[in-house]
Amino acid sequence: MDEQAERLDGLYLQARLAAIVDSSDDIIVSKTLDGVITSWNPSATRVFGWTAAEAVGRHITLIIPRERWAEEDDVLARIRRGERVDHFETVRVTKDGRFVDVSITVSPVRDASGRIVGASKIARDISERRRLEEARAAVLAREREARQQAEALSRTKDELLATVSHELRTPLNSIFGWARMMQSSDMDDSGRLRAINAIIRNVSALGRLVEDLLDLSRVVTGRMRLDVRPVDFTTVIEAAMETVRPAANAKGVALGTTTHGSIRMIRGAPDRLQQVVWNLLMNAVKFTPRGGRVDVSLRRTNSMLEMQVSDTGEGIVPELLPHIFDAFRQGDGSSTRRHGGLGLGLTLVRQLVELHGGQVRAESQGKNRGATFTVTLPLASAASGDGSLGSSGDEPAQRSRLHGVNVVVVDDDVEFLELATMALRRAGAEVRTASSAYGAYDLVRSWKPDVVLTDLAMPIEDGFMLLGTVRKVLSDRVPVVAVTANVTPENQTRVGEAGFDLCLAKPIDPLELTAAIARLLQRA
Repeated sequence: MDEQAERLDGLYLQARLAAIVDSSDDIIVSKTLDGVITSWNPSATRVFGWTAAEAVGRHITLIIPRERWAEEDDVLARIRRGERVDHFETVRVTKDGRFVDVSITVSPVRDASGRIVGASKIARDISERRRLEEARAAVLAREREARQQAEALSRTKDELLATVSHELRTPLNSIFGWARMMQSSDMDDSGRLRAINAIIRNVSALGRLVEDLLDLSRVVTGRMRLDVRPVDFTTVIEAAMETVRPAANAKGVALGTTTHGSIRMIRGAPDRLQQVVWNLLMNAVKFTPRGGRVDVSLRRTNSMLEMQVSDTGEGIVPELLPHIFDAFRQGDGSSTRRHGGLGLGLTLVRQLVELHGGQVRAESQGKNRGATFTVTLPLASAASGDGSLGSSGDEPAQRSRLHGVNVVVVDDDVEFLELATMALRRAGAEVRTASSAYGAYDLVRSWKPDVVLTDLAMPIEDGFMLLGTVRKVLSDRVPVVAVTANVTPENQTRVGEAGFDLCLAKPIDPLELTAAIARLLQRA
């Protein structure tokens, strides 16, 4: 009776274990020490696609990728030694060829005498967990990359601010220092002339820095406007060479030009193309030591115009060469660097050349072996015409004669009023001033000027309001010139739409101011 009870208990236990195996969400598979499958539960069918009838009697490599068979040999070897394999993560393959990530625990199976006769494997599909882990890792990687980019951007911003501050303060220091020296009564004429030249030189440098920053902003935001027309590129090079020549002569750097064959016209913006050539030439002169040479060559290659600017200067190290056109990128960013600048010149060169449909590249054999910059631009098609080139708007300002011309100047900046008054009177004009639009109304009514020069941004009533009043008060159409420090494309568009006859950007050369008014009156 006891034996029968034990047998029934054993059968009950087996049935219970079988029920547990069948209902388990985990894959439960048994195999011999030779790797032959002896049992296969429903979860194994659900995951791998093979039914128990198809799997039992087959080798376990049925679900193991070929490249992982060595893993199974190692697992069986450990089972034969009586070891247990816990939570071994690997990959298995399904009936339809899909790969499944699984975590496997394998235990030895013993007979009644304790001899190891097989192995029992419990596996869990961890594909979803892996997917979540990979997604989490990807998110963390993106966050890490974003953090690194933010940190790099912050460093770049700090470096940019430090560089801009240095490059702005350096000429400001000279301007302030020389201006204070000029206040000294014991400065002789030669010293005063030296001070004036230094102030003009540093103000010009400041203007270039500001224009470079504004130009880069215009290009990046897509607001750069090109006044495209037929251009004789040789005249562009000649104009740029003349601008750079004083700096080259002062440094003892020789300049040379060579033109190969006949050069057709191209279509482009003369001022911007001259900016490209000027930047390349100034860059070459800057990095070429005394006694060196800078050469410009121009040739036609098929339907393209090719210009090369070569120098015998410091060259470009290989690690910098791929980044030479990046904004604010300089070969030496340390406090001991020998060359100043914002590192924007070459960036603007690339942007302006690409806006003209061309390309620019840099080449160098390495440090102290010089550098060559090559610009290629499309030639003008025959249909576009090779007409004569008009003025680029950059002709040198000359002293103009404004005898008998009445000018009203309106600006809330007292120093600009004094400067404009002196420049216009030296050119022969009669000048009256007002520090506000309201103060200009009586002058316009009683004096009836030949031209009105007004700032745009003024308290209470601005230049746009003054323009409306001038147009209403005066029966004759008097030219009105806007002078502004806000030179954004949007503001220039607004100025044109408002009806101003001319817009001049601050800072402005006094000679150019008088020349511009003379040209305007001549047209009128």
